[in-house]
Amino acid sequence: MNVYYLPARTQNAAPEIPLTASRWSVFQARAHRAWWRFKLTMSEVYTVIRRGGGRNPLENHIWFADEEPLAPRRRALGPARILDFDAARRRRTLASASV
Repeated sequence: MNVYYLPARTQNAAPEIPLTASRWSVFQARAHRAWWRFKLTMSEVYTVIRRGGGRNPLENHIWFADEEPLAPRRRALGPARILDFDAARRRRTLASASV
């Protein structure tokens, strides 16, 4: 079986810098993030209450028919990690047999 494993990409790691944030700055950052999460949640609750909790009717939804052809798959953005030549040969023979 022809299976080749490519080595993992190595990065030139910079020396690790220890965190020097004070407890106060960490607390401030957490409080700031919590405030914005709370604000977003409250705006969503307000919107639901204002609309009366109504839902969008089914006419506003997008329905996809089964008859439409699927879009072709995009190629991978990076190189393959595992090269399996036997599986590629099987796929190629199955594709040529179905045509």
